[in-house]
Amino acid sequence: MITSVRRVALVTGSHGGLGVAIVRRLEADGWAVAASAHREGAFAADVSQSAECDRLVKRVVSEFGRLDLLVNNAAYMQLAPIDEQEIYDWWRIVDVNLGGSFYMARASADALRRAHGHIINLSSRMGIAGDANGTAYAASKAGLIGMTKALALELAPEVRVNALAPGPVDTPQLAVDARNSNRTLDEERIARALESPLQRLVTPDEIAGSISFLVSNDAAEYTGQVLCPNGGRLM
Repeated sequence: MITSVRRVALVTGSHGGLGVAIVRRLEADGWAVAASAHREGAFAADVSQSAECDRLVKRVVSEFGRLDLLVNNAAYMQLAPIDEQEIYDWWRIVDVNLGGSFYMARASADALRRAHGHIINLSSRMGIAGDANGTAYAASKAGLIGMTKALALELAPEVRVNALAPGPVDTPQLAVDARNSNRTLDEERIARALESPLQRLVTPDEIAGSISFLVSNDAAEYTGQVLCPNGGRLM
């Protein structure tokens, strides 16, 4: 075991467009980062499986000697009308987005208490406002908001727990939205930008910056909160 003198973060879904930006920002801020993806890398895990979450957290603590931050970023998304929603996709979305975040929080709680650490859950604007054809995804992300508030109460005062609920972010995930809208990816980018009062898409680096703020001393009073970096699409 190498006991880290730096703060240690565990980021799930680290190989996606948003995950890469989060890992890069935390490393720039001086964190040691365990970057976890589904089936790739030293910290690979399927977060929909509770046993794999337990093993992942144990490995991180064994290697670094501590855990200060859990970022629940792993997500699965499929969009479909309710009468065409595949049951497999419903449960995969719920199991990864909501179940996985619960399993990771449960596995990490003791280490985070010892470190007086943080949990950041990546929810979505859809978890607040919903979207047509997004029943499963919206339900999973709304559940994350409820879980965030419950965990903030349960783990206080040692652990701060907050969530981000971004609007559309300029990542490859927009391709799912484009297919749902019968638009090209470029058309989807333009349409989503025009829906925002700021007339632009949120970038992965901006979401990573919000996480950097939430785990800083400047946000010491924030727990149980849901920040909505969405360019004003939801007020």
